[in-house]
Amino acid sequence: MPITTAVVGTGLAAHRARATLRHCELFTTAGDEDVPAVPGAGAVALREWNRLLGNPNIELLVIAAPPGDRIALSRAARAAGKAVLLEEGPPLSLAELDRLAEDDALLDAPVGMVLPFRAVLDLDQGLTRVPWTPVACAGLFVSEFVPRPVPPRNRRTGQPEDGGPALWPSRALLAAAGPLLDLACQLFGRPGSAHLKGAETGSAAGSVDFVSGVPLALTVTVRSAIEDFHLKVTDVDRSILLRGRELRIEDQNGLVTRTVPSHAELRLASYRETARVLRSGASVGRRSPESTRFLAECLALLRL
Repeated sequence: MPITTAVVGTGLAAHRARATLRHCELFTTAGDEDVPAVPGAGAVALREWNRLLGNPNIELLVIAAPPGDRIALSRAARAAGKAVLLEEGPPLSLAELDRLAEDDALLDAPVGMVLPFRAVLDLDQGLTRVPWTPVACAGLFVSEFVPRPVPPRNRRTGQPEDGGPALWPSRALLAAAGPLLDLACQLFGRPGSAHLKGAETGSAAGSVDFVSGVPLALTVTVRSAIEDFHLKVTDVDRSILLRGRELRIEDQNGLVTRTVPSHAELRLASYRETARVLRSGASVGRRSPESTRFLAECLALLRL
């Protein structure tokens, strides 16, 4: 039977969640139970949230909420016996991961994350099973445009206030590079050291040195009108290039080209993983928050 699901949150992440659920036969949505605003937004939102938690028919809550709210919402939902899927957004910090780990010791309801590029690993098993040699090296390039938010104005004086725009560069860079850095961490393991320059301008360059010995050169901009990304890995006997909808793998057996699913289909893989965990009774999936710890360490080293 389909898994009865409701979405908590607003904005693009919530819109994507609802669109994904509509296209996955494993879920059925309780649209009238959706909470369009987080409980802290007011009495009405809190009442809707409590009603949702008390609905015995809802098995899964997709939480598309700001970072400051998602851990508390996740904890309350799991305490009510609801499984949780944290929607696409800024990756979890080490502090958030530690709080979720504490919850795991007390709560049985599973929690997962939408990690789109993890699905690329399923296209070729050799991506993670074949070890890298000491001379392997990698490069990640991300280019897109993220508009700088308009500064909020003080209602009394009419003057711009500090706030969101000051945080724009790092948040935009994190959203752009985070999913691909997660893929790099799945390929190369724990980061040992990292640095990044220029993050405050919206165009940054740096590197990550993984404990496995693989160095990754990183260039990311959110100020370009050209939308493009590629992850390239070169080793003694093989090379890997991920760019757009194409994955090219070349080794001693020749060149293999695989078509990468659309971003919507990549996201759908996280939802299918969540359904598998719920129906199998497993406590942890491949897209669990804990599986992003190397990414959280990487972002902490880069100070994103």
